[in-house]
Amino acid sequence: MIKHLSSRDYCLDILKKPFDSTDYQYVEDKSLNHLEYLCSYQNNNEFYFQRICKSRILKNRRFLDLSNDMRICETGEGLIINDVPDALYLKDADTLYFQSLTTIAPIFKGIEILYREATQEEVDDFLDKKFIKMAGTYSSEKVGKANRHRIAMASDTLKRLSKDQRKKLFKYTNAYYPDLKYDGKAFEIENEDDLKKLLYGIDQRYYTTPVTNEKRVANSVKKIK
Repeated sequence: MIKHLSSRDYCLDILKKPFDSTDYQYVEDKSLNHLEYLCSYQNNNEFYFQRICKSRILKNRRFLDLSNDMRICETGEGLIINDVPDALYLKDADTLYFQSLTTIAPIFKGIEILYREATQEEVDDFLDKKFIKMAGTYSSEKVGKANRHRIAMASDTLKRLSKDQRKKLFKYTNAYYPDLKYDGKAFEIENEDDLKKLLYGIDQRYYTTPVTNEKRVANSVKKIK
């Protein structure tokens, strides 16, 4: 599940405002082949989603009806509806439930970025950077699933930054977590927690509240246009 879906970049517009069917056009028969997914609004603020694949579109097929007199039946165009939806969004709880990320990725465009996990090669390459110094018995093979996701995002962030921006980023990280050993050139990483602190710094998740002057870390972020 994903909590606080409405604050995510990949949240659908239909989920961000009160639902009113009059805001949407009626689907014509000829539009069947262009549908990407179905959304069923039920029980006051429950949204059920099903992705539409070509294999689930029926076109003038014949089938043998075994329920009555074993007769041949013909169908026109139609859609096969699953017994279980691909995703369920509870608006009151602002939470999305799903079983397969691959299935719902075409519906919630961009959701796969958050769940992209760095490969072993990408992890090895990241930990081999000049600004990282491995210490103790910690190694790339011991990097957990959560940090592999963070490495994938951090690698994308670093590609967009200049050398000067990277230096500022490392000073910023060191200012918030001085216990994370830093000699001005490299961070000493001894365990999963050290790596997480560094990755949070690269993602600029540390901030200070303007009124109470408290230092905090953001569990999730969203760009403000």
